[in-house]
Amino acid sequence: MFERYTERARRVIFFARYEASQFGSMSIESEHLLLGLLREDRNVVSRFLGIASLADVRNEITGRMTIREKVATSIDLPLSPECKRILAYAAEETERLNQRHIGTEHLLLGILREEKCMAAQILYERGLKPDAVRDELARAPIPPEPPPVSHDPLRPLFSSFLHSPALPKAGVVCDADTAKRIAEAIWTSLYGAETIASQTPLQAELKFNVWLVTGSSAPEAALFVFILQADGRILSVGQGPTR
Repeated sequence: MFERYTERARRVIFFARYEASQFGSMSIESEHLLLGLLREDRNVVSRFLGIASLADVRNEITGRMTIREKVATSIDLPLSPECKRILAYAAEETERLNQRHIGTEHLLLGILREEKCMAAQILYERGLKPDAVRDELARAPIPPEPPPVSHDPLRPLFSSFLHSPALPKAGVVCDADTAKRIAEAIWTSLYGAETIASQTPLQAELKFNVWLVTGSSAPEAALFVFILQADGRILSVGQGPTR
C-alpha cells in the first residue's frame, strides 16, 4: 500500500499510529495523522502556518481530543474511513502535481481536502486552503528527500549490528539492551561520545514492534531513536521531545 510513499511520509503514518495509541484511540483518525505530520516534518507545515503556530496547532488538537487509557501494543489500529480518504486524496495530489512519490506535502493536501475532519477544520481556522497550498507547491516544489539515515552513512555501522553474534540469525532487535546498544552506536556517530555520556541511563520502550530509545536529559535535549524490531531499521533519530 505504501510503496510510493517517501520515507518521511511512511514515518508520518507510523507516528500517527503511535499518537493514536497514546491517546487511547481504537483507530487512526485525521488528528493523529496531523500530529504525525507535525512530529515528522514540521517544515512542510510551518511553510504555510509559520513556526510560531505549530505548538498552537498541537495544543488545539490535544485540547479537542478525549484522552483515554493507552492502547496495548498488541492491538492493531486500523485507519479510519476519513484517513483512508485522506491517503487517497494524497495520491491524487501527487498525480495532479506530476510527481511520482507521495510525500508529506501531499498528505497535508489530503488532510485539507477532507474538509469536515478535525484536522482540516483546525488548519482551515488558521488560514490554510488547498488551492493556495497547491499553487505554492507548484511554484516551488519540495526538494527531493535526502537519503534516510539508515540508508547511507550509517548503513555499514548498522549492518555490523545485524550480523553480530549477539543477535538472533534473523537480526531481530530482541530486547531493550540490544536496542540501547544500537542507539548508542547511532548517536555516537552523529553527536559524539561526550553527548552520549550525558544521556545515561537510557530508556527503551517497545510499541507496535518499534523500539523507542530515549536519553535521560531534559526533554528539549534528550536524544531519541525509533528502531524497527524486525530488522533494526532506523525509522527516525533526533534530539528533543518525542511528543
